[in-house]
Amino acid sequence: MGDGYHDAIAALLRPTEDCHVSAQIRYVKTNGERKRRILAVVVNVQGGEEACVLILKRKLGDALGIHEILPLFADFRLALSQSRPIDLADPEVATEGRTDFTLRLSSGPRELKLETSDLESLQPVLVELKRLQGIAQQRGYLADGGTHSWIEHYERTRKSLQIALAPHDETAEQVDTETGIANPFIDNSEASITGNKLKTIKDNWTATQLRARESKFADYSFRRIFVGTYNVNGQTPAESLSPWLLDANGEPYALYVLGFQELDLNTQAYLYNDTLKEDEWCSAIELALKSSGAKYVKVVSKQLVGMFIVLYVKQEERDKVQEVSAEYLGTGLLGMMGNKGAAAIRFRYYDSYFAFVDSHLAADTSMVDRRNQDYQEISRRLMFPLPSKYEDYLAYSRANPWVASYFDSRQAIASSGAATAGAPPGKAVATIFDTDHLFFLGDLNYRIGLPHAEVKALVEKGDIEQLLAFDQLLIERGAKRVFHGFKEAPITFVPTFKYDIGTSRFDTSEKKRTPSFCDRILWFQNPLHTEDEWVKPVAYRSSMSLTMSDHKPVSGIYDVKVRQIDHTKYNEVHEDITRELDKFENESLPDLSINVNVLEFGAVRFMAPVTKSVVLENQGQVIAQYRLVPKPGDKHPCKPWCFINPPVGMLVPGDTVKINITVYVDSGSAQALNAETDTLDDILVLHVENGKDFFLSISGQWLASCFGNRLDSLCRFTKPVREWTSIERRTIMETALEMDGEGDTPTSSNYAMETGVSPVPPVPEASLGFSIPLQLWRMTDFIFRFGMDVDNLFTSAGDAAIEEYIRECLDTGAEMDLSFLILDPPSHSRESSAASSPVENHSRRPSTAESEASDSGQRTPVDRRSSVQIDLEALLAKHESLRPQSLLGLASSVQFPDTVTVAKPARNAGRASSIRSMAETLIKFLDSLAEPVVPSSMSLRCIQEGYLTFAAARQTVHRLPAANYHSFKYVIKFLRAIVESYKGRGELSAERIAEIFAPILLRIPTQSDDAVVTASKSENTVTRNSNKRGVTATSRYATVTTSKAGTSQAVGATTTMVGGGTGSYMVSRTSASVATVGPTSNATRAPADSAEEVLSRKRRMFLMQMLDLSNPEID
Repeated sequence: MGDGYHDAIAALLRPTEDCHVSAQIRYVKTNGERKRRILAVVVNVQGGEEACVLILKRKLGDALGIHEILPLFADFRLALSQSRPIDLADPEVATEGRTDFTLRLSSGPRELKLETSDLESLQPVLVELKRLQGIAQQRGYLADGGTHSWIEHYERTRKSLQIALAPHDETAEQVDTETGIANPFIDNSEASITGNKLKTIKDNWTATQLRARESKFADYSFRRIFVGTYNVNGQTPAESLSPWLLDANGEPYALYVLGFQELDLNTQAYLYNDTLKEDEWCSAIELALKSSGAKYVKVVSKQLVGMFIVLYVKQEERDKVQEVSAEYLGTGLLGMMGNKGAAAIRFRYYDSYFAFVDSHLAADTSMVDRRNQDYQEISRRLMFPLPSKYEDYLAYSRANPWVASYFDSRQAIASSGAATAGAPPGKAVATIFDTDHLFFLGDLNYRIGLPHAEVKALVEKGDIEQLLAFDQLLIERGAKRVFHGFKEAPITFVPTFKYDIGTSRFDTSEKKRTPSFCDRILWFQNPLHTEDEWVKPVAYRSSMSLTMSDHKPVSGIYDVKVRQIDHTKYNEVHEDITRELDKFENESLPDLSINVNVLEFGAVRFMAPVTKSVVLENQGQVIAQYRLVPKPGDKHPCKPWCFINPPVGMLVPGDTVKINITVYVDSGSAQALNAETDTLDDILVLHVENGKDFFLSISGQWLASCFGNRLDSLCRFTKPVREWTSIERRTIMETALEMDGEGDTPTSSNYAMETGVSPVPPVPEASLGFSIPLQLWRMTDFIFRFGMDVDNLFTSAGDAAIEEYIRECLDTGAEMDLSFLILDPPSHSRESSAASSPVENHSRRPSTAESEASDSGQRTPVDRRSSVQIDLEALLAKHESLRPQSLLGLASSVQFPDTVTVAKPARNAGRASSIRSMAETLIKFLDSLAEPVVPSSMSLRCIQEGYLTFAAARQTVHRLPAANYHSFKYVIKFLRAIVESYKGRGELSAERIAEIFAPILLRIPTQSDDAVVTASKSENTVTRNSNKRGVTATSRYATVTTSKAGTSQAVGATTTMVGGGTGSYMVSRTSASVATVGPTSNATRAPADSAEEVLSRKRRMFLMQMLDLSNPEID
């Protein structure tokens, strides 16, 4: 999985949880065993920041499983300590020479012990855990306190997986009752196998079965081989080698492998360069072999300064030796010099692999540890290149599964300190342990730990057993510090070092070096063939008659088993395995069923979510993974108006999941639907890993809306939007686009206007349309007449149900029920309603004035202060804060279709809530326009040229297209009236109004994909959260308050989860403006303002010029 586990964590979590930070660690079990795991800090996003720690384990495929869960309650504790340095002999440790850190996490009686060497990745985990620990303590989270209930879902998942994955020896799902062979696709698997892992599992399982059935297609026979080692002390072959190489009976051997040391003692040759002495010794060897009666040919040799290894084989079997390679490794000075180290060969003989390592380890009696280190270096670093027919080591191991590998031998290797990671991934190399037969020979230089005189005395007595009791090699092997897993034939000969040259007399020089068994031959016990007959030593002896060196040559004669594969039988076995594999694969394919594949959402309105559900059931025998995937050529699984939760998931056998699919049209998607460039139709592709895909058809009927249109199009809709046919709407929109940019300015006056502001209601001239959109007039008129005393206008959220009612009236042209909207309900009804059904609080944070008034106790909230029963006519006639006339002082009566009625919400929330809902709807209407009131193409010019003076601002506005100009003029007149006449609590000065409306009326454009978009646009945006693999719809609207310091702040962070079941999408209301005002604004800004911040301030100043009552109205 590598570092790509972040997606796997996201797939494991529900949309209601988020992984804040994660790291790879080692989990320490109670018995001290360490396992690689992933630590994830998971937080519930539904409020309160409840958290837990998940310990995750990797499985086959891309999925993760939950191993441990530790909730973060108030008693959560963490401790970090530095542990001992890493043991380099530990094969599980990937990083050498670094320090381990131990992390202990506890909550209640439960404790987790974790280790890591990567402090950099651990640091963010510690920071986040400390933060969440403080939150848990501050809020008093207790194990029995009723919190963290969401963790139960993950506990059930963990237990279900344990049950599903527990071995059941008698179950037909996992074990074939006829063969007794475990199904590789189910056994030890925590999820359905992904496509890129499927081939790996097949290849691995096939290789495992071939290894287990080797006896069905392979025959073994013994071959006798000769292995010899000789330290020649830099001498030339001055005497015959026959006493060493030939058997007394003249028996020929199948192979000769001979290793030499100190072939060249010239100090200038202590590098890797070859010398000329190889030819001299090969000639001497071949001369001796001629006397054997058999013909031998040299196959390969390798020399490293004084070390030299050579292979001879019978001529008639030369073609049986293939895949030959030879390498060397220096371990001398600086770990590089060739005076010490090894030369090695590897080859294939029939169908068995052999490796021979000729080594010369560090000298001197006291250098035991250095000799051990030399052996470890050779075992770890010596590699053989593989033949070109193998792409990498993995391909080689699958082609030869019956050959023992490093991974089969690593327990024995690691226990003697020869820690290595085996062949590097992706490299076509093999270690010395990737063989059937491995022999280690040479001058190993291990000495006898007795004085010279005592050794000589024991030799004279023939007490070899007593000498061996002090042999350093046997002692180190017994302690498993070196050559663990190797064997050596019984030693019956006298020490082979050190002699006076030309004699068989032990060293009589002044140094009198202790006689020792320096020259040795060992073989590695094949872990796949532990029987004694795999390698049978026939003879192990020294040749005392050779006196040219201060060492005596040593030879070992062995009968070794050699494999020969019958390829006809092999093919038959392979076919049987393939058939079994196909059977298992068919049984283990994910089997998901879906209850429906067609979803009809019916009529869909603007910002009115409609949710349908489908149910997936896992009817198979394996854990199944599903995910919604994009169709070919698409980037996302669904269209922007569609939201799916959860879009990914994992089901254990027998489990079900409900997938919620919500159609939610916001301003972004409404524009395309209104223009009929998109429809509410889509095909969702539900992909099942290694299973069949499902295609889910979704469709709905879009009810045209005034939201998400262009101003010029809305002005041409002289009757409600819904009353036009689709062809008529399309014709009007196309006409508006054709006229856009053709010089249609206010001076050309295509509209019947005298004052520049529309009558009430706007009156169309023939077929030309309204001067401003009728819907805009209806909303501003309602607020102007009935809401100029409502507290916190434009800064408190409205009621969602009333907003939907208002939108429907605007789209259908139906008359709004004023008695329902502006009459407050009886107080007892309000109180009983509030007590019986909790309603989500959409109130936004109070302004400074409101906070001060509340603190002093001078005023009460407006919804209670104005909650009295009043008659509508009396309200209009007598209530001084309500106006019987419109903004223009004209009659405000308007005829609405009698045939259209809109269902009212079930609950009357009162006048204050209705006014706030209308204000919220007005902002959403302006924000949803396909082009803002000041077109994007002109907004920069208006901002840059008009922010300093009213005259400049008025001049830039005169350049606007007619529909935009009249709408802008009308909105400004409405906002000026609010600045002048607003009497509610919560300041609505020109500065405050500019903060709220400037980002909506003038959007700061940026260039992206050859289209003008806005960087600060307050609009409905769709955020696709990759961590949860889900979709979140976010709506941002004008919601600003001023703190006591004079700094504006985004408020109204109320969050509503819409939907249900296993998934949901989120609708959030946040601020449309983050501008800074007041006397301390310069102090609170960053030292260097960005260009966007500068434009935002200029935009606000531009609008303030229009709203300043000391300036005249736009003419």
